[in-house]
Amino acid sequence: MDLLLSFGTAILGGLVVLGGWLLIIGRKLQVLDDLKEGLDGLKKDVGRIDDRLEVFSQSATGAIVEIQTHLTSRGFKINQRVAYTSGSPIHLTDYGETILKESGFFDAMKDENNRQKMTTLVRAKNPKTNYDIQQFAADVVREISENNDPVGIRLKNYAYEKGLPLGLVVNSAGIVLRDEVMKTTKFDDTI
Repeated sequence: MDLLLSFGTAILGGLVVLGGWLLIIGRKLQVLDDLKEGLDGLKKDVGRIDDRLEVFSQSATGAIVEIQTHLTSRGFKINQRVAYTSGSPIHLTDYGETILKESGFFDAMKDENNRQKMTTLVRAKNPKTNYDIQQFAADVVREISENNDPVGIRLKNYAYEKGLPLGLVVNSAGIVLRDEVMKTTKFDDTI
């Protein structure tokens, strides 16, 4: 009987210890779940901030182009020349065409493989409007630059050598890519 009581006490003690460990593990798992939930919320917040910065950046770029155009028409010299026009749709200025000629982007677009690859990447983003095509074209040029595609490397080297912001070169190249895509994919954007 004593043996049975000792065995029962040992099992009960073991169950208490096991229960204690399960309680501790449960609390740790709850803490991990809370952390994951907090990180998910943080990711959403960062995504919203990123979206707002993108909108601000696009608005600021348009405003800067308009201000530069206005000041230039009044006789002021601007250090950073305008590479593309404001308005809809945006177009390259003579300076923008010079950038793309000197950077080799026009030559890259003459190569069937480059042209096919980049236009396919834009179409793969599934644009629904002409504005989407324009935005996705700039995104594709930015992505090939970030991924060190040979065309992107040429653009980065040119921006570095000329002391230009890469965004200026990328957005200018995006206009040319947009026009290439719109030769076969175009939407009726009338409201």
